[in-house]
Amino acid sequence: MKHNTDTLWVSITGGGISSIAYLLGGIDKLLIAFVILMVLDYLTGVAAAIYDKKVSSKSAFKGLMKKGAMFSLVIVATQMDIILGNEGQFIRYAMLMFLIGTEGISLIENLGRLDVKLPKFLSDKFIQLKDDHDKFVK
Repeated sequence: MKHNTDTLWVSITGGGISSIAYLLGGIDKLLIAFVILMVLDYLTGVAAAIYDKKVSSKSAFKGLMKKGAMFSLVIVATQMDIILGNEGQFIRYAMLMFLIGTEGISLIENLGRLDVKLPKFLSDKFIQLKDDHDKFVK
């Protein structure tokens, strides 16, 4: 008798992905943009460290921990929207826009370390998304 483990694998991965999507408030264009910028920021950070000859596994791990903390902020914002009854997900959207701005600025800084020239309007847009950094808690 042949056992099929595909059903178990599909159940585990499907359940895991569904749980993550629920916690993050669903998978929409804003979340996808955030994840893309997050991955690009991490990759360009590693590339800049290689370029500067300052590669450190400790720094890379610290960067991954920061990315995980950002996801926890999205989860908290989503839960706040649920508690407050915000059907429009206002807090989640605001948090994602702030994090996209932060990741975009970091990406531009990494590209600058790689000697890549960028138009000023691009950095201005990310700064606009991030708002004034001094208004937020570090």
